[in-house]
Amino acid sequence: CLVYAAYMGLMYVLQDSQVFPGRAADAALVAQLRSYHPDLTDLTLTTPDGATLAGYLLPRTLPVLSAPQDSAAYGTAPAPVLLYFQGNAEEAASFFLWAPAELPRFTLAAVNYRGYGASTGKATEHAVKADALDIFDAFAARYPATPIAVMGRSLGAGVAAYVAARRPVSAVVLVTPYDSILSVGQAAHPLLPVRLLLRQPFDALPDAAKVTAPTLFLTASQDTLIPEAHAQALAAVWAGPKDFRRLTGGHNSILDNPDYWPFIRDFLTAVQNGAFQAPRQN
Repeated sequence: CLVYAAYMGLMYVLQDSQVFPGRAADAALVAQLRSYHPDLTDLTLTTPDGATLAGYLLPRTLPVLSAPQDSAAYGTAPAPVLLYFQGNAEEAASFFLWAPAELPRFTLAAVNYRGYGASTGKATEHAVKADALDIFDAFAARYPATPIAVMGRSLGAGVAAYVAARRPVSAVVLVTPYDSILSVGQAAHPLLPVRLLLRQPFDALPDAAKVTAPTLFLTASQDTLIPEAHAQALAAVWAGPKDFRRLTGGHNSILDNPDYWPFIRDFLTAVQNGAFQAPRQN
């Protein structure tokens, strides 16, 4: 009994550091990214409670016809925005390792959670979700009339779902998503009363029923951290049209699958062009 009580106490005390371990910025990586992408800029946002959120923005433009069709005069307009919410062990700069080359027709943005990179404050479920709405609103003001899609990986999938349920996103990409962290945690620790211990359940199911934007689900066939059953439970109540894709790989190695970026690029391009059609569900 004492061992069990100590086990519960340890899990209760350590849970915040497990959900939000924090991640410092890698100065060498950021410098490397800037050398590859000179237009990569720092992005900061001050929250209503005074925290500073820091991230990165890579703006792109696309040519648009600015005169009658029989004229050769073209202008440019901001490319559709993809706003990325990272996994709990990621710093936002890591998104820009491959995304710029794989998604050349999109403006890319990623903002660190509190306590990650140069962002100040302490991350909690409540703070991260409120910040995500503020970030979306800041981009909507910065890029009026420009479609904004959201993408979330692992923990960030729940954040992306939260935004998609409350803001007019154009599309959603969810990588190794979950129904709830509570459900994932209970399955991983069957001997613990996780419901009583967990302070940050990240329940995405209520949000799933409110999302109407086209959505791409990407799961990993050998994911032992968030087994695919949790993504399937989320997809089962997802209200909007969806495409569910299973890739070989694990929770992190899914990023190395050769189909990972093509699936994302093709999906976002289809939505952008008004050509997305959800596969028939068996």
